[in-house]
Amino acid sequence: MPAQEITGGVMGSRYKQERWYWPTFGNIADAEQASNQGFWAAVFCAVVTAVVATISLLSNHSVMGINAFAYADALFLAIIAWRIRRRSRVFAVIGLVLFVLEKIFQFATQPQAYFGIFMAVVLLFCFINGVRGTFAYHRMIAAKPQEPAVASV
Repeated sequence: MPAQEITGGVMGSRYKQERWYWPTFGNIADAEQASNQGFWAAVFCAVVTAVVATISLLSNHSVMGINAFAYADALFLAIIAWRIRRRSRVFAVIGLVLFVLEKIFQFATQPQAYFGIFMAVVLLFCFINGVRGTFAYHRMIAAKPQEPAVASV
């Protein structure tokens, strides 16, 4: 049985990726799936940031070093997620860099943040795969043979 099948004119994987943390890209669908990891990581970070900012706002004190000003960060992460979903290479890289910088800052200023190291590593791999998938997507789209234009009469 072949590992690939043709679906709607686009080659898609028949089987799920065996390694979510470092997928291979055999076709456009694989690249999109990896890119979506970056999207979901950014959505998760935006939602968690907004929830913690809301708790901070309602309790009138900083929670885990996050205050009400974090709504701006949550909005920026939501924009990054939206643009990654649209396969923007620039925003995929910005999302990864922002995540890494925020984690460095968080671990340096919040000693109790080390309990979240496992989640940070999982999200880091998702953002990295988002970058890898977005770049692979554009590379595959550029290499895909263009269909000839049909002349209208």
